[in-house]
Amino acid sequence: MSVSPEEHERALAVLLAHRAAHRLPLTKATMGLRSVVKTEHCVVEVSQRLKRVPTIIEKLTVREPTMQLANMQDIGGCRAVLDSIDEVRRVQRRLSKNRPPLRVSDYISESRRSGYRGVHVVVQYDGRPIEVQLRTQVMHEWAITVERLGGRLGEDLKSGYGPPEVLDLLGGISEVMAIEEQGGVVPTEALTRLSSLREAALPFLGGGHR
Repeated sequence: MSVSPEEHERALAVLLAHRAAHRLPLTKATMGLRSVVKTEHCVVEVSQRLKRVPTIIEKLTVREPTMQLANMQDIGGCRAVLDSIDEVRRVQRRLSKNRPPLRVSDYISESRRSGYRGVHVVVQYDGRPIEVQLRTQVMHEWAITVERLGGRLGEDLKSGYGPPEVLDLLGGISEVMAIEEQGGVVPTEALTRLSSLREAALPFLGGGHR
């Protein structure tokens, strides 16, 4: 379907206004998160971001073309990177007690196919949904590494897009990291499987077979 320049300009103006309307609610949500982590005696950095305009357009036109702009719940997002899963759960409970969430996605109990782990709690401020992300340091390091790799490959790996061989490897690495983070011993078969996944993914990572 072709869109005239005037229609494109009007649509972009609506998008920008909608995005800007999340700025103050996001600030309030971030302050609320800072208050919660302080109450729980967690020493962490809290960050916030408004989703970039190109990312919003890409999500609406490519990744989730049936979604409407008004239904996006992660235009405004803030994040706390905590020391342990116990801290994540404590902060999650406190958030839910203070402000009943619109939605909770628990990727610690069940990680994404890519291996992404963390908890996403969508809360509402001034009628706008804001996504609060809670991760441990281990989960954060994995996510940052995957974001950098995704940028290099031109794929949104964290959301599950990209070569299956690479996604399987990332999932395997995340699984091993999760076991170690919770004090477990990584089974030998898991390490053997990880080695096989690495071999399968190498051609897609630019490393070639070794």
